[in-house]
Amino acid sequence: RDEAEIKRRYRRSRISVFLSITLGYAMYYVIRQGYAVVKKPLLEAGVFDAAQLGQIGSVFYFTYMIGKCVNGFLADRLNIKRFLALGLLGSATLLVVMGFCSSFYVFAVLWGLCGWFQTFGAAPCVVSLNQWFSNKERGTLYGVWFSAHNIGTGLTYIFTAHIVAAFGWHLGFIAPGALGISAA
Repeated sequence: RDEAEIKRRYRRSRISVFLSITLGYAMYYVIRQGYAVVKKPLLEAGVFDAAQLGQIGSVFYFTYMIGKCVNGFLADRLNIKRFLALGLLGSATLLVVMGFCSSFYVFAVLWGLCGWFQTFGAAPCVVSLNQWFSNKERGTLYGVWFSAHNIGTGLTYIFTAHIVAAFGWHLGFIAPGALGISAA
């Protein structure tokens, strides 16, 4: 192959990697922030009380805390493309299942597992930035990539809120979960 073809493919691959990690990580936030949108309808429907909603949220952050340490270590040693997709697939699938659940203990376990899978997101993205981009480029690209959480959160408060308002809390979990599964 000639040098120009190699450079063209490399440039295209770098753009592809960057868009994939940015949009992929935004989807992680669509999954993660959906709970915040659906809490009030869960409370109003009498599915859970305020204390239970707080406990469910705490379970998520406890597993998230542990997962950040463990999965950051694993991301350095595993196939980051598969790791990122597996985390999104796992958390999105759990979100769909949560749309069919109204048992406090099952819901808490599912949301806790979702917290674990959510920690598959950031580390592979940072590893990808380090592998594909030079030191001079990383600061700028990290800043742009870091906006993924704002993109995902914004989509959640528009997309999920409209779905919940129109169709109820069940679809507030199922629809973003299905979107996450397709993105994975």
